[in-house]
Amino acid sequence: MCDAENQSKPWRLANNLYGNGTPALSLLHLEIEGFYNFIQSTATEFYLRAEAVRCIEDMLVSIWPGASVEVFGSFRTGLNLPLSDIDLVVENRKSYWYTPPLYELESELVARGVADPQTVNVVDTAAVPVVKFTERVSQIKFDISFNVGSGVKAAELIKDLIQEFPDLPKLVMVLKQFLAMHGLNDVYRSGGISSYGITLMCIGFLQHQSQSNKKYNNNNRLGILLLKFLEYYGRKFDFNKYAISVTGKGGCETKEQLRSTMGNYNWQSFLSIQDPITPSNDIGRSSYAALGVMKMFEAAFQKLSRLVDLEPTRITGPILDSIVEVPQQVINYRDWVHYNFRHLVSSGSSSGPPPSPPSPEKILKRRRSSQYNDSKPCTTSTSEGESTDGNANAPNMLEC
Repeated sequence: MCDAENQSKPWRLANNLYGNGTPALSLLHLEIEGFYNFIQSTATEFYLRAEAVRCIEDMLVSIWPGASVEVFGSFRTGLNLPLSDIDLVVENRKSYWYTPPLYELESELVARGVADPQTVNVVDTAAVPVVKFTERVSQIKFDISFNVGSGVKAAELIKDLIQEFPDLPKLVMVLKQFLAMHGLNDVYRSGGISSYGITLMCIGFLQHQSQSNKKYNNNNRLGILLLKFLEYYGRKFDFNKYAISVTGKGGCETKEQLRSTMGNYNWQSFLSIQDPITPSNDIGRSSYAALGVMKMFEAAFQKLSRLVDLEPTRITGPILDSIVEVPQQVINYRDWVHYNFRHLVSSGSSSGPPPSPPSPEKILKRRRSSQYNDSKPCTTSTSEGESTDGNANAPNMLEC
């Protein structure tokens, strides 16, 4: 039903569905479904990420024997875009790090050839200090923090809430791509809204919607929810008075009430999002570009509203691409991954879909047969068994 040839607009439906009398909201619903199906990780992309995580974890354990490594964030919840970072947290079971070994990790990443020096960035002034880098072989970006267990708990909570709100992943993925297009998906670089933040905003919105007990038609539900989300935060939500909070059922709480109950002076920023794992933590406090984001939500609402108000016979093309597109950079990276790493997925049978991959946390819990070599970075091997630096045409495994 979707146009597989047009990769920058994977949600474009078959031409005969436009202008044939199908209501615009139904078309938008189908386009969101198409976008979600396209943007999710393929089996090859998932396994490449899983192998990269395994290599990084083995390296970390070789540096700090006895340390535990956990995946959190969007890769754990399944809400990652193709270029999303992978979040890892390291905890030392033998002794607590009073000062996170950020610069030691930076040195090891470069010395072992895991990351090129220009891609490594130590952020030691953030509320949660982190080491950011790009893994050399897979070109996947990583964020590594130390002794912060709340991220894993948050990811598990999100997974539970996905069960409660099945439409959450589709809404989140569209909105994450919307923010990424505008460079507003990174709190550190642009003052935008983090993946965790936009996910909590979506949950708060869906909680608010559930209070009305209104049931939407399955043929247009996603289109309505996207429009209502953009309207809710772009026009209706009083950010001066309320913070987004998913700990209750209404999706928000007054900032005054939070200041009173938390006993601190947070909740002063324009966008305040209460962390359900650490209730005194305001996820939105560093999103200094949040006002601009909300104005963009309003503009997107206006664009979509004009299109869905058209007579069905006047709709000649896709609706979602008025606010979302997939940049060529993303398409090129996915093509590169599939060309170079498709053999990561077993080709045992040529018929039928590939088996469902295990979750990241299951991969990390499995028994390993070897540790990370102190002097050798993650490399790739060709189907002929020759080692390469990751630039060969047909590597089939990441090796540590």
